[in-house]
Amino acid sequence: MTFEEMQEIIRGMLSVQRELQESQLKFQESQSSIKEDIASLIEQSKQQEKILNRLIGYSLTAESDKLDLEEKMVALERRNKKSG
Repeated sequence: MTFEEMQEIIRGMLSVQRELQESQLKFQESQSSIKEDIASLIEQSKQQEKILNRLIGYSLTAESDKLDLEEKMVALERRNKKSG
């Protein structure tokens, strides 16, 4: 094997190594981006959960208020029937 052939083989090996390193770097950047996206989605999910819990609370409160009003209406109707 001549010196030139050895140099060509080494160049080829270095080229493969460079391509591998570049692809690893792209992969790491992609992973970093995915991690950021996941963190953002988790934060959005937590915010939506808080909103949902508030809405459920409002709904339960409104339902309770509605039942109280219905009870008062029934009581008023009974009074009217007794007095009338």
